[in-house]
Amino acid sequence: MCFYITATMPKGTQLENIREILELYRMEFSEINNRMVKAQLRPGELYFRATKDYCDCDTVLGSLNSLQDFQTVFKSKKVKALKKKNWTDDEINNWINEKVKAKQNKKNKKFNPLERNEKLDCWISFLHDLLDDKKVSRIGILKHWYSRGLIDEEIKIRNTQRISISEVNSDLILNLDEDVLYEIFPIYNF
Repeated sequence: MCFYITATMPKGTQLENIREILELYRMEFSEINNRMVKAQLRPGELYFRATKDYCDCDTVLGSLNSLQDFQTVFKSKKVKALKKKNWTDDEINNWINEKVKAKQNKKNKKFNPLERNEKLDCWISFLHDLLDDKKVSRIGILKHWYSRGLIDEEIKIRNTQRISISEVNSDLILNLDEDVLYEIFPIYNF
């Protein structure tokens, strides 16, 4: 199906208080009631679909992380068909690596360097503006490849990383791992 970027915020966060920032950066923040995800968060934590786009397949978040591309191809119907044809694990891995390499080359051409930097700067500025405003004490970012809907997708959060906003940079954004919750805190709250 598609990649989606979702977000978490602490219980009691008032979206009305940050609506201006959300609109400035074209963020949606519509609440998602995914019981499996919410069971892995703090009690009462808010869980949102972050962007207004149809999907986030073209996002720069995690775009240089080839592991997620490998996993996506590995889970595909094509790989299952190759296994039925008795391909060895090495043959399948080599085939997947070729596909991932071609996809990475295509991704690098999707945005020219200026466009990529603009998109990166937009995400970094959004996170800074949101946390510097002191109306939000933290924001979590989660990227996941959905094969179902946002409400019924079974997501297992592999890890939670606590990060100060001062550590958020282009390299971090470009290399976000799939199914890792990145909790970003303002400097005064870290």
